[in-house]
Amino acid sequence: MKGVVEGQCGQQNALVGLANTFGTSNQRVAPSNAAASLLPSSSMGEQMANEFLRQQARTMAPTSFSMKSMQNNLPQASASSSLAANWTKEFQPRQNQLASQWSQQYTSSAPSMESAWRQVQAPSMTSTSSHQPITDAGMWSSEYLDTVDTSLTKSSGTQNWADDFMEQQDNYGMENTWKDAQAFEQRWEEIKRDMEKDESLQSPENYVYQEANPFTTMSDPLMEGDNLMRNGDIGNAMLAYEAAVQKDPQDARAWCKLGLAHAENEKDQLAMQAFQKCLQIDAGNKEALLGLSVSQANEGMENEALHQLDKWMSSYLGSNSTQVTTTPPLYSSFLDSDTFNRVEARFLDAARQQGATPDPDLQNALGVLYNLNRNFARAVDSLKLAISKNPTDARLWNRLGATLANGDHTAEAISAYREALKLYPTYVRARYNLGISCMQLSSYDEALKHFLSALELQKGGNDASGIWTTMRSAAIRTSNVPDNLLRAVERRDLAAVKASLV
Repeated sequence: MKGVVEGQCGQQNALVGLANTFGTSNQRVAPSNAAASLLPSSSMGEQMANEFLRQQARTMAPTSFSMKSMQNNLPQASASSSLAANWTKEFQPRQNQLASQWSQQYTSSAPSMESAWRQVQAPSMTSTSSHQPITDAGMWSSEYLDTVDTSLTKSSGTQNWADDFMEQQDNYGMENTWKDAQAFEQRWEEIKRDMEKDESLQSPENYVYQEANPFTTMSDPLMEGDNLMRNGDIGNAMLAYEAAVQKDPQDARAWCKLGLAHAENEKDQLAMQAFQKCLQIDAGNKEALLGLSVSQANEGMENEALHQLDKWMSSYLGSNSTQVTTTPPLYSSFLDSDTFNRVEARFLDAARQQGATPDPDLQNALGVLYNLNRNFARAVDSLKLAISKNPTDARLWNRLGATLANGDHTAEAISAYREALKLYPTYVRARYNLGISCMQLSSYDEALKHFLSALELQKGGNDASGIWTTMRSAAIRTSNVPDNLLRAVERRDLAAVKASLV
């Protein structure tokens, strides 16, 4: 390092001289080749940019131009126009000449073409003038018109085919319409017969008595029937009452008791016939009117049941029940709200007149009335008032249980049914209703046992009883039900069902 800064043989030190030069000169020191090799080289982009700028500096700026010089460079328009005109004049004579040559050539060849055409057509020619070869435009137009006529004929044939098709369709439609009308009439006749059959079953004149009735020989079958009812033998009591009405067909009280026996035996159709027969004899019989209303309600005849309750109120108030002029709508499944409101007003007016001592008969009828319009809460209140005045009436307990069950109070309904069965152990309807409540609680095994008991208690052709249908529904829902039980229920074999359940 010392050798670099010290002087050498009278010469100025090189480093000191460089410093003096840098300090006194503003000019850029051009690097020598050796120094340039040591310094980093400039980038290629910078070199290209410098070269471009130098070229731009040498290029002259644009100056103004002369329009005349540009026009001189354009092609001459007059020369082009004259060239186009010469081409047109040259083309038109050539075109006319070619057209003339083509027409002459076609005209000269037409006879030979026509002769060739006649030679081809000769084997199929006939002697008729309509098939002569076409030699002029007139003949061609005639043939064209003939062709048009033929086409029109074909079109008319197509139209005839379409007319025939439409006629066939009309006939087919009329035939089907006729068949549909006949089928409708046939179905309507079947419905009318079914309706007449249902009406005949409800008609008291068509009441069918049980065969081989042992009570027909008794002197007082009506009294015997009352004794059997008190002892819980509904089936034999029913036979005794039938013997009583056979002995005296005008005994309204016997008909009413027969209807009550059928109702408690879960046979509402027969009960309605007996009640109607009673009312034909005694139109103001309140027990028959109320019993008929209950049976009709059980059969889904709400408007008819409401009509009977209206009559019941007239009889209850001491007026003539036959003066009730309202008639229920035929075959209607909807309760007439206007009639219901009017009948309800009559019942409530009668209840307000009683004050603090409610009549159990009126409250019982009110319970039936509110069951018709599904007001189960008020029906329960009315029936509980009736039971408070007459707690030993098994019918009231059963009706209370049915109302509670309809109002989704199944547990309370079961308690009410059990109270009814305590008072009347052979009460078939209460036993059957108890089985239905067990089904609502999904206790199908218990329900089957109650249905079996109801069938055993029921008298008079229990193989046709509606209890079998409900028993089948319970058997199907029972888990791990034996096949022999299902077959026994299908056959309505009471002994086999009992053997399967025991």
